[in-house]
Formats: sequence, structure tokens, C-alpha cells
Amino acid sequence: MEKSLEVWSLMSFFQLSLLLLLLGLVLHLATSYYSRTSSEFKLRLSSENFGIIFFLVRDLSLFASFGIGVMLINPDIFGDIKLALPFVPLGIVLLGFALVVKVHRDTEGDWNARRLFMWLLVASAFLQYFGFVFVMEAAPEAWVSSGEAGKFWLFLRGLRSNLNPRLSMWTFYLSFPLLVLVFILLIVGGLKKK
Repeated sequence: MEKSLEVWSLMSFFQLSLLLLLLGLVLHLATSYYSRTSSEFKLRLSSENFGIIFFLVRDLSLFASFGIGVMLINPDIFGDIKLALPFVPLGIVLLGFALVVKVHRDTEGDWNARRLFMWLLVASAFLQYFGFVFVMEAAPEAWVSSGEAGKFWLFLRGLRSNLNPRLSMWTFYLSFPLLVLVFILLIVGGLKKK
């Protein structure tokens, strides 16, 4: 019973993390829409309140998604739940590097910084969503034929962390040092004088 609750909680955390990542991505894509819409407000106070909410949700959703994702990169958790390898851990690392760009550079004013940030963010969202749909929630064996399509889905199901301990450990050995680097860069950016 306790293990079932742990698995349910961990899967729920991952799904919340993915939802927050997609929300942050969509709101970053909607930034130009926000700029046009806020200029149409008649009251300045309404525009400012809308801006505060928009930017808080847009940016904090990405930091929250990253924080939850970091908790999931753990060998014991890899063995307990069906995380998509190497898609989800590498997607979390890319999200971390996107946040490093956001912390260290002006992603609103510098076009090159914005482009780098957006490419890292899109790649992170793609990897994590692809892993969720095609590996973690892959078509069950009973749904696919025994032909090439069946082999494809079985291969993808084999990329689940709880079914592939060797790939789980290699993914951990690759992603954990990169996460340490991301945290060092985030800490340096957070301690920088303005």
C-alpha cells in the first residue's frame, strides 16, 4: 500500500512538472500577444496587474517545473516509476540550462539570448512530452500488432526507467553532473551584483 502511494505521488509530481513546463512554454510563446493586449487596457492599473500575473505565472511555472524535475532524477525513483529514458532527465537538464540563460542574460531585450532560451525551452518541452506520450504511456502490448509497429512500441516501452536498470544508471551518470553544473550557474547568477 505504501509503495503504491509513493508511485502515485511521484507520477503526479512528474505530471504536475510537465504541466507547469508546458504552461510556461505557452506563455513565453504568447509574450507578443501579451504586449499587444496590455496596450489596449484603458486603465493603467489593469495593465500593470495583468502584467504582474502574466510574468509571475510565466516564469515561476518554469522554475517550479525544474525544481520538481530535479527531485525525480534519482536512481531509487528511476526504479520505482516509469520515467522515459533518456528523454525526461535530459529534458529537465535542458530546462535548467534555459533557466541559466534567463537568469544570466536579458531574454526580453537581447534577441540572441531570447532565441537561445526559447530553443532550450522548446527542446526541453519536446523531450519530456515525447517521453511521456511515447514511452511512459506507450501503447499497451494488447493494442499493437506483432509486426513492425508492435516492435516499435515494445522498444519504446523498454526505455522506461523501471524496466531498464542499465539505461537508468547511465542516464543518471550523465544527467546528475549536468544538474550540478546548472545549480552552480544558477547560484552564481543569483549572487551576481545588479
